[in-house]
Amino acid sequence: MVFNTVELRDVIVKSVMRISQNNTFEVLLIDTREDYTRDVSHVFESPNFEDAALQDSEQDSDLYGLTLRSLIGAKSVWTNKVYYRRSEKLSSEGESFPDLVPAGSPASSYPVRERIITVSEDETEIGWRSDFKTGNQWGAFSAGLRVTEIELNYGTVLDGDWNRFVYDDDDSRPDPEQRFIVLTPESTNSSIDREETSYVGYAEQVFELGNWDFGTGLRVEQDGFADESLASPRININWRPSKTFRYFLTAGLFYQSPRYLELAANESNDLEAEKITHRSLGMKYSPNNEWSVLTEAYYQNLDNLVIDLDRASGTFANMGDGRSYGVDIVINGSIREGIYSTATYSYNDAEVDRKDGRGDVVPEFSREHVATLGLTWEISDRCKVAARYKYLSGRPDDEFIIHSDVLGPGQPLRFSKEITERNVGRKNSSGSLNARVDYRRAFGPIDLTAFLDVINLTASSSSDDTEFDYRRGVEVKDDSEAEPLIGLRLDYAW
Repeated sequence: MVFNTVELRDVIVKSVMRISQNNTFEVLLIDTREDYTRDVSHVFESPNFEDAALQDSEQDSDLYGLTLRSLIGAKSVWTNKVYYRRSEKLSSEGESFPDLVPAGSPASSYPVRERIITVSEDETEIGWRSDFKTGNQWGAFSAGLRVTEIELNYGTVLDGDWNRFVYDDDDSRPDPEQRFIVLTPESTNSSIDREETSYVGYAEQVFELGNWDFGTGLRVEQDGFADESLASPRININWRPSKTFRYFLTAGLFYQSPRYLELAANESNDLEAEKITHRSLGMKYSPNNEWSVLTEAYYQNLDNLVIDLDRASGTFANMGDGRSYGVDIVINGSIREGIYSTATYSYNDAEVDRKDGRGDVVPEFSREHVATLGLTWEISDRCKVAARYKYLSGRPDDEFIIHSDVLGPGQPLRFSKEITERNVGRKNSSGSLNARVDYRRAFGPIDLTAFLDVINLTASSSSDDTEFDYRRGVEVKDDSEAEPLIGLRLDYAW
């Protein structure tokens, strides 16, 4: 088992101050940093040198936010937030060649090619959010405004040609008989240096008629990066025939802005927002104050989806469409005093037509079934224990052909994986268990909480996590390990 070097740091400061009877002021400061390193010493520890990649990544992110919440009269609340967000990420990947030295050679003797590809992702965002909510003669009215200015500086730099041994059968190659693809600086190097301002405004009125609530609203936005003006009408209906049952219906349009990495992958990627038409119908059953069951079924039309066109050039286009439907179930309950449980289940069936002549396929990251079971035990005022088990059905699989000796005579032995059908069939399901212990002590106005959070306690692995070993021509299942996180939380009240 190989442990790569990972360093994490999170610092969160939140303060809430009442400055007058009707005004509350909040301050939020977040500073996070993550460093990840995989060098030749980790390659040396890898069984059969299954993963010879060299990786280095560092990300530093900050968020500073101020919130003023004001009560206006007896029925109105006006909330204003201003914030500044900055994120700087630099990641690179290289390659080592342990098969080019005699067996048993030390890691320091491995030929290496460091930082073959380097990706920088710098984002700066300044924003203002204003939300107003008030009661009126019909029910409740809410409206708001969002203004964000985002500056992107993304860049991809490839240091020379780079052979890649996993490819789609329709990826561009100078010779169709070439059984691998070659990334070149000419087709890979790209950058985006843009500063755009986006605006969002919304209004919603809820009409209350006895046991019925009818809500209707409209969201209007100007997306700077998609260069589009979009309108999203939405409605919702609630019916409460008794304290035990609540039925609800929702419908509306939703838009997903282009992803920044896809915009930056190639200068020709002029992308628009993806469109989702959503309808859902649900019910909440609460037999008593301790238990509730919420069930919601939905159907979505997916339009203008962003599709990757070519791995070798990093091109994308809004040419896909599809549909998605499913059901979500959430159960919350108190088993006894101090012991609480939550169970969830989600079923999803989705199809996407990539317009590549292959018809409808399952989206790449979709899972048919996801279920969780959580348990929290508040042992005392000082100690709390929680655990959650998560079950995941497999992601879509690919059909592929493995080719041998693709570099030809006189070259190192290399295998390649040619994907002939994407997202057909399913990989195996998997499960993981997370556990957390909190211990709290009060020292006057200060609350100090120490916690241990263990992710994947049983070190279970998933068939989703596989890599192609192009030195042996086999699929390798990644090892998984438990990830313990230890931390302290400090709360001070005045």
